[in-house]
Amino acid sequence: MSIPPNTPQLTFDYNVFLIVVTIFLAAFVSYKSYPIIIKISRLKRLMAKPENRSVHKVATPNLGGIGIFLGIITVLTFLGGLLNYNNLLCLIGALVILFFTGLKDDLVNITPKQKLLGQIVAAICVIALTDLRIDSFHGLFGIETLPYMASVIFSLFVFIVVMNSFNLIDGVDGLAGSIGITASLFFAIYFYLNNNDSMLIVSLSLIGALSSFLFFNFSKLHKIFMGDTGSMILGFLMAYQGISFIKINSLADSTIQIPNSPLFILALFSFPLMDTLRVFIIRILQNRSPFAADKNHIHHDLLTLEFKHWQIALIASGFSIFMVLASFLYNTFGVNMSFMLLFLTCLSFFALINFSKKSKGVYKQSFNSKPKKTKSSLSFQLKGFLNALFSSML
Repeated sequence: MSIPPNTPQLTFDYNVFLIVVTIFLAAFVSYKSYPIIIKISRLKRLMAKPENRSVHKVATPNLGGIGIFLGIITVLTFLGGLLNYNNLLCLIGALVILFFTGLKDDLVNITPKQKLLGQIVAAICVIALTDLRIDSFHGLFGIETLPYMASVIFSLFVFIVVMNSFNLIDGVDGLAGSIGITASLFFAIYFYLNNNDSMLIVSLSLIGALSSFLFFNFSKLHKIFMGDTGSMILGFLMAYQGISFIKINSLADSTIQIPNSPLFILALFSFPLMDTLRVFIIRILQNRSPFAADKNHIHHDLLTLEFKHWQIALIASGFSIFMVLASFLYNTFGVNMSFMLLFLTCLSFFALINFSKKSKGVYKQSFNSKPKKTKSSLSFQLKGFLNALFSSML
């Protein structure tokens, strides 16, 4: 039987099929694993108990990283093997190292040195065996090509910083996961347009796994945290995608090339990176260890301003998108000027939040107090306002 002319014919779109299968498989495996993880955590009392700096009030399972790991590793193993993407084997090995490092920390707590050692080993596996490294600053700070060892050391530094920055912002429901999904969406679009299926699988598997996690993370009856297992895996894959993006973008045969690619990554990760830098500076100025836990993170400030957890996650994701758009706008000013403008834009946002928090404290204090003299009341408010303005930069 012949097909009549002009009859629409269904065609198989390989890329659409790959996208749907990857996201669905990662989301399905993760979604099905969380009820089991939650049940075992409650039976064995493997819970995160509220502390002085905690924002939750009841003991909550904190092994959500297991579900994230299972969703991602299933996709990378089966689809990576099916499509013969051998470059994903080293990534799987690195994720396994991080999984057991984070799991041990979530269960029995390990020292920062032991955690750092696991992060270094995982990063070195990828850098040394796949040659995934940042070999050029593309003119940023006047630096072009990096020597091999300098490139390896700097790439290792990037992995460690990004991993720990995502670990540090994982303080309210949905924050780290939302930023991870937002960033991975940008990467997925880029890798799709450049026909890089192996990296597309990495991005989409993370999106699928995190989507299922957020469903339980925001749940009231079946809540679960990602823990150090999830935050380290998330941070590692963020750095992995970022460095891969810079490397692919520098290739001459790339279909889509984004100018000043390092600035794009800094803009995309600006929220966790800037928050980490900010709390480190505050702790050092207070003569404390930069690794000492406290409630000086930007999400704590947003909680003080009475934002809900989902609103904080939305603000952080929206800010990441805004910074990416700003990076494209600033590209016309040159790489170094663009960097300064991005830094000042990010700093202004954080200063505004801190100033709002301190101003609210001044307002409450002046509202609740009943001074006898109007003059002293006005001077008190003015002094509080100036103190808030001066300290808002921190």
